[in-house]
Amino acid sequence: MLPKSRGTIPSEVQADALERPHIPWLDLGKTGRRNFPARMVVRPQRIRTYLVLFALALSLPLLCVSVFGLHRMASIEEAQTDNRIVAFVQNLAVDVDKELDRAIVTLETLANSSELSSGNLRGFHNQALITSRPRKAAIVLLDKSYRQLVDTLSDYGTPLPPTAEPATAKRVIETGRPQVSGVFKGSINGLYIFNVEIPVFDADRQVKYVLMMSFRASYISDILNEIHYPPGWISGVTDQNGIILARSDRPEEYVGKPLPTELFERTKAGEGVYQATNIAGIPILRSTARSKHAGWYVSLGAPLTYVQAPRWRSYAIGAAVLVTAVVLGWALAYFFGLLMARPLDEATRIAKSVSQNEIIEPTTTSLIEANILIATLAEASAELRSRTDYATYLMRELAHRAKNQLAVVKGMAVQTARRSADVSQFIVQFDRRIHGLAQSQDVLLRQDWRGASLFDLARAHLDLFGVTDRVRMEGPNLLLNAAAAQNLGFALHELATNAAKHGALSVPTGEILIRSNWSGEGTASLSWIETGGPPVHDPPQNGFGYRVITELVPAALNGSAKLEFAEAGIRWQQDIPSSNILAGDVEHV
Repeated sequence: MLPKSRGTIPSEVQADALERPHIPWLDLGKTGRRNFPARMVVRPQRIRTYLVLFALALSLPLLCVSVFGLHRMASIEEAQTDNRIVAFVQNLAVDVDKELDRAIVTLETLANSSELSSGNLRGFHNQALITSRPRKAAIVLLDKSYRQLVDTLSDYGTPLPPTAEPATAKRVIETGRPQVSGVFKGSINGLYIFNVEIPVFDADRQVKYVLMMSFRASYISDILNEIHYPPGWISGVTDQNGIILARSDRPEEYVGKPLPTELFERTKAGEGVYQATNIAGIPILRSTARSKHAGWYVSLGAPLTYVQAPRWRSYAIGAAVLVTAVVLGWALAYFFGLLMARPLDEATRIAKSVSQNEIIEPTTTSLIEANILIATLAEASAELRSRTDYATYLMRELAHRAKNQLAVVKGMAVQTARRSADVSQFIVQFDRRIHGLAQSQDVLLRQDWRGASLFDLARAHLDLFGVTDRVRMEGPNLLLNAAAAQNLGFALHELATNAAKHGALSVPTGEILIRSNWSGEGTASLSWIETGGPPVHDPPQNGFGYRVITELVPAALNGSAKLEFAEAGIRWQQDIPSSNILAGDVEHV
């Protein structure tokens, strides 16, 4: 009787070992950890540091775009300011020319008066007084020698001095066209004034008189002050000689003073908008337009601080946005880093527990990735514990099986020796049976000693004879436990050896049918049927192989066996109780 194995694999270990999926991340190689590329030499940092850098990486491009956009907007606003200054000063020049046009029209009307044509200067004086009052200007009549004949500022007949500014009257006489003077001090009132002068012709179209309207310089300043300016904007009028004639800001302080030479040269040559320094020493952005009638220079200046305010405001906004983004990004990155670090710290703690072969329970954190990692670690801890338990079991089972194998080998040696005629026969038969035992061990090793399939076991013993093409297998391929596989291996080895020496496999026409039958419950059966071999007769005596297939194996399986010596070939049937079966139709043939 072959000794039965007392060791059985626990059902939960069997199921876990058979069904547990492989976890790729556990394949860490010989070093026990993954090896990253050698070129990755980045110094390890906390996750908060990477989040801060990530926040900066996101913020800086946006900030660059924002600063560029603000700079572009500031440039557009400056260009709009330039256009506004140019339009403003051109409108001022138009307003000044309109006033000069009115003065010329008024003078031309007086020049055609009947009193002046008839030489009635007293009547003309009275008429001129009526005309000059609404305009708060003096009307003066000069002869060709520049002597004042009529002046509405004095009573008619009062002796009058020569005109204080004969140059303009000379140009009128020479050209026969209206002229406008520059600014000068009047000979009677001593105030800064300017003249609008036209010729008065006689019947022969010769210049007989020069008729002028004399305005205070403040008249133009009043026109300038009627305009609403942005803060700090100052307009002014400079005559042909570079003398300030009018100013919108503190005219009493600057009228009559010459412009600085450099500024006057820029004024005469200036087109569009240019930078300059005004008479008060303030850096300005300036534009100049020329009066059509007088040739004066009408200018408008805006302080550079006002013009550049949009750009500096853009820089200030950009700096504020940058500081805000950096501070806010750092604070948010630090906050979210804490939220991420805590779950990762928990995962690290759990990983240490796994390394100490502790069973852990999955926990839920605020980070999904950490939850997945923790769940994987929990599964790994269960896997490692299971494998540890299974390794412990295998070690115990190995020790137990080693004892059993030694007992089996001892029994085989004793039985073979009893039926061997000499030592040579013993060596041959014993070596053959040891080889068959090794075949069963190989099949079990391929399944990690969890068991072996019935047909794999049969193929392993028949492959020794190279006759698998003459063997048919039918029925469910049963998965046997280790003890059943080992014991059935003995029987299959003896049957295959006998068939090769004396039975169906000893002739070319012989075949073997191996048939299994199991309904999923109760007792299964295994049949060995030989056909096509030489005639079979009952042996004169029963050898050790006979005892193996009829006594020892049935006893080890707690089943029964039947052997028939039919004329067509031997038939052997073995009952296999379900306690020896781990699974049913592993591979249906």
